[in-house]
Amino acid sequence: MNIGYIGGGPISNFHLPALIHNNFNVQSIGSTEGSERCLNTASRFNLTKAYCKGGWEEVIDNEVDAFCICIDTSATPEILLKTLDKNKPILVEKPIGWKLNQLESISRHPNVNNLFVAYNRRFYDCVQILKSKCENSEGGTININIPDSIPGIRQFLVNGCHMIDLLRYLAGDFLIKSKSIRFSENTKDIKSISALCFNEKWDINLIAHSLIPSNFCITVNTEKQVYELKPIEKLNLYKGLEILEPTQEEPLRRYNPKIIKSFVETSKYKPGFDLMYKNFKTFIKQGVSDIYCSFDDAQKTLETCWDLIDSEISNEFSDFHKK
Repeated sequence: MNIGYIGGGPISNFHLPALIHNNFNVQSIGSTEGSERCLNTASRFNLTKAYCKGGWEEVIDNEVDAFCICIDTSATPEILLKTLDKNKPILVEKPIGWKLNQLESISRHPNVNNLFVAYNRRFYDCVQILKSKCENSEGGTININIPDSIPGIRQFLVNGCHMIDLLRYLAGDFLIKSKSIRFSENTKDIKSISALCFNEKWDINLIAHSLIPSNFCITVNTEKQVYELKPIEKLNLYKGLEILEPTQEEPLRRYNPKIIKSFVETSKYKPGFDLMYKNFKTFIKQGVSDIYCSFDDAQKTLETCWDLIDSEISNEFSDFHKK
C-alpha cells in the first residue's frame, strides 16, 4: 500500500519504522515547503526519493492509498481538512486540535469517517487484556492518576488526553459529578485537577497533578480482583491478600495484595505502534478495524479534557485560553 506521509519531526522516528515494518510503501513525504528537517528524516529512513520539496501540499497531490499526518497539533486542523478532500483513509496524530472549535469544520466534512486517530495506547496488549476484563465485569471503582513533569493546560492536553482516551476506552463515557482545580501563582497555569466521575457501571476518582514523584496509573477495582496499569505498559492482576505477621525487624502487620499475573509490553517499536499500523492496514481495506479510534471518539476525548479543565479560574489564569 502506498502512503503519503506528512511530517518530519521527532514523532516520525516512531511512525516510520512501524509503517515500513508493516510493508507500507512511503511514496511521498513532506511537511513545510523546503523543510530540511523533513529531508533529514526522509534520508534517515532511505526515503530521499520520496521527499517532496513542495511540502505537504505536494504530498497530497500524489495518488496514494492513504495518508498519515504526524505533525504539530497547531497545524493539524488546516492540513487535515485539505487532506480529507482527497477522500482517502487518513491516520492522524492525536489530539487533532487544541480546542473544540477547531474540530467543528472537520466534524462536518463528508469524509470524516475516513479518519483513524493515532491514540497508540489503545493498541497495547495489556490494555486489550484489561478492556476484556472491564467488559466482563459487573463494574466497581476506578482510580486514575495523571502526573506530568511539565505543568499546565497544554501539557494536560498533550499527555492527559492519552489517559482520558484510555479511561473512555476501558470504562465507556462518563459524567463529571464534581471537580476541583488548583492553579500555580508562579506559572499562572493549572497545577492539579481532581474529579469524581461516574457512569452506570463505574465510579471514577481522577487525579491529575503535575510536578510530583508519581507514575501514570489506572487501577480497576472489581468485586474480587484488582487490575492495575502502572505504568501503562505493565498490567498487574491481583487477587487475595498475603498477611504477614509482625516480626522483630518489621513490627507491623502487613497486608500485601497477591499478584496472580503480570503482563509487560514488549515490542521492537514504540509500544502500540506495530499493532496500530496492522489495524490501519485493515481500516484502509475495509473501512473498519478491530481496534481504532474514530474522529467522534477523539472529539469526545478532547471535550472531556476541556470539561475537566474549564472553570472561571482557569479562564482567568491561563494564557492558553487566549491563544
